[in-house]
Amino acid sequence: MAELNNYIRPELIIENLRVQTKEQAIAQLVDKIFQTPASSALGGLNSEQVYEAVIKRENIQTTGIGNHLSFPHARLEQCSDLIVAIGISKEGVDFKSIDGQPCNIICLMLSPMLKPYIILQTMAALARFFAEKKNVEKVLSGLSSEQIAETIKSFELTTTKTITAQEVMRPVTHTVTLDTTIEQATYTMHLNQIDVLPVVSADGVLCGEISCLKIFTYGIPDFFNQLETVSFIKYLDPFEKYFKFRKDLKVRDIYEPAREAIRTDTTLMEMIFEMTVKNKPRLFVVDKGKLVGEVDRFSIIDKILFF
Repeated sequence: MAELNNYIRPELIIENLRVQTKEQAIAQLVDKIFQTPASSALGGLNSEQVYEAVIKRENIQTTGIGNHLSFPHARLEQCSDLIVAIGISKEGVDFKSIDGQPCNIICLMLSPMLKPYIILQTMAALARFFAEKKNVEKVLSGLSSEQIAETIKSFELTTTKTITAQEVMRPVTHTVTLDTTIEQATYTMHLNQIDVLPVVSADGVLCGEISCLKIFTYGIPDFFNQLETVSFIKYLDPFEKYFKFRKDLKVRDIYEPAREAIRTDTTLMEMIFEMTVKNKPRLFVVDKGKLVGEVDRFSIIDKILFF
């Protein structure tokens, strides 16, 4: 596709969005599109039809990704090109974001149905720009639509030729350290229904992972994996050793060191290979050794097949 900077246009930016609800925000951004030549790419659709398509998608699952950002969108059969409209709200709008915070920057996107990755790649590029706190602060400082467009374009938004980990990864919400007790780790797993936790150092470097499987096998004899049946040891308590030592047992005692974390530029095909052929349910993403995100099978369904 063309450079994303070509789609950041002052006439499609509302620098002072005054709304109370996400529905009002979406309606104003859709109306903004129909006030510009960009609407010619919508193949005869009217504003009400576009609004309904965006709201239908929004009602299925929030597009508030956290960090005060929301990306309401729709893929439309009649649409012939990407359209990006941006609204800036100093007060913030409730999009039921995953981090519970209001959205101050709302990027509405419309794209052709037969170009399914454009929205995802655009969202990822804009999210990278707004990941810098100074960029968020500048955009919210009262700039005109022309100045906002120039600020974003100065970042030189780019996309990759194929979908990579940085487009589909999501933030890691729970981590442990080498000195975290196993009791604390299992409690975190229980509360959040997580079967694998990344182990990180104080400066965010990925050390490895601790899993339910590793905890299960902690008290199992070494010969267990060679058995064809457990009939003669079926009354063995697999957690006896765990309960005996759990107060003093730490993550460093049973974690698995980092071996095959993926990079942010790992391609979609490479991720699918790891998940299918190598049967890995979750992949941790690193950038210069530091943990920056994670990808699991649901991430692929959510971002590629459903987003």
